[in-house]
Amino acid sequence: MSTDGLREIVIDQDEQKQKALEVFSDNYTRIILSTMMETPKSALQISGETKIPLTTVYRKIHHLLEENLIRISGHIAENGKKNFLYKSKLKSFHVTFSKDRFAILVNTSGTCNFCLNSHV
Repeated sequence: MSTDGLREIVIDQDEQKQKALEVFSDNYTRIILSTMMETPKSALQISGETKIPLTTVYRKIHHLLEENLIRISGHIAENGKKNFLYKSKLKSFHVTFSKDRFAILVNTSGTCNFCLNSHV
């Protein structure tokens, strides 16, 4: 267990490991998550900082929201404009592989879908 509200979770069930590896094997997903780890950002800010097309950023954000890996905050302005900010729940992701064990360690400030049913 770590400080700042972070929890270290070991993912060692095969189905959850596979899902986590699929999420983090995508280069755009990793870039987008790292961009919003410290400070909440809008999709437009993420696109501008990373040079990832805005449509791709929205698609990846949607997937990250489905996996419960990011938080969303914001509001709808009086003119109807949506102002949403996204922030990563993850602080780190480590894969360990040895002769007897293959596991994923995640430091998170919340839950994620593939972290469910894992132990601390």
